[in-house]
Amino acid sequence: MIWLVCLMMVLMGLLMLWAFSAILISIAAGLITSALLWQPLRWWRRHQLLRAKAQNPALDLNAELQNHPALFYGLSALLIWLGVAVMLWTLIHLPERMFSPEQLSLGVGIAFVVSLGTLVRLVGNLLSTGKGAEAAADIKATWALASWLVPMFTVIVLIFFAPNTAGWMVWREEWRGYPSTQLRIPLTTDDGPSREALMALVEPLLQQGSRVVRYHARSRSGSSYTLLDAVPARYRFHRAAMEIQLAGLMPDEQLNLHQQALDMVARGDTPDPSLLAYAQCQPSPEQMARSRLFSQRQQLVQEMRGCVQSRTADLRTAMEALKGRLQPVEVEHNWFSPQRSNWLLQGWQAVKLPEGDDLSRLDALR
Repeated sequence: MIWLVCLMMVLMGLLMLWAFSAILISIAAGLITSALLWQPLRWWRRHQLLRAKAQNPALDLNAELQNHPALFYGLSALLIWLGVAVMLWTLIHLPERMFSPEQLSLGVGIAFVVSLGTLVRLVGNLLSTGKGAEAAADIKATWALASWLVPMFTVIVLIFFAPNTAGWMVWREEWRGYPSTQLRIPLTTDDGPSREALMALVEPLLQQGSRVVRYHARSRSGSSYTLLDAVPARYRFHRAAMEIQLAGLMPDEQLNLHQQALDMVARGDTPDPSLLAYAQCQPSPEQMARSRLFSQRQQLVQEMRGCVQSRTADLRTAMEALKGRLQPVEVEHNWFSPQRSNWLLQGWQAVKLPEGDDLSRLDALR
């Protein structure tokens, strides 16, 4: 009977390892990093104590081990934070098939609790420096307890403000990066009116180039619901040109319509704006499939016609303002990471998109 219980425990352990493999691998990467970095710090502190002991044989090493200098406490906390950073980096870059979106939010929560707890404990250790042995011990004990309580209460509060599961999926995409279509539109006249007209011309392209992320879940009652968030396309004006990074690879057929219209404006021609308006209003394949499934094809066609008519007038005005002020569009494909670009202060701005359930209307855009 005992061997059967042991076998069940082993199977349950293997099941847990498989279910939380991404979290465990990430935690292991962070722990290994902190452990390796801890060795030089430990050696430096040991060497410091031995040198002090040689200068003062009466020095009590046990007492000194309980009262480290502020520099040691600061470096110890820094090592833990570096381990947390490695854990998050590993979690973000693991293959998606290794974990569910819920594990991503769990991993971020663990990283937050460890980081905040380390900060609280660091404050207590710094306050204890220069105090007597008994007073320092009391301060450390109080702040050690706070390092457990403060993160837990903070997490409970942040649950109401943190992104939903789809939001965490977007966060991962923006940190990890994704294959992207990049457009560079040089301006022969880089002034305010030209930028405004070009922005009006490509704003629908920016919305089409954004990507909606969906997460399907079930409530406790058994009903299903969908959480929505979006990876927005980004743009910037840099070196007398407008640069656009789409949130994915745009199909060549649709991209060519935009590129041809912009190139005609660059040559000084006035193309038929309805062609570009059609490209900006064309429904996505998913939306067209749903319309056929629910017998809504006629309604979808009417919506597209109304969109084309309204966009045609706006595009004609923008094209007239940009005639002769553009150069041919340059298109390439690259790997784009918005968050890393923000850290490098490259000036990318995200296009404004609808929020919440209104994101579902972006299904009509490729």
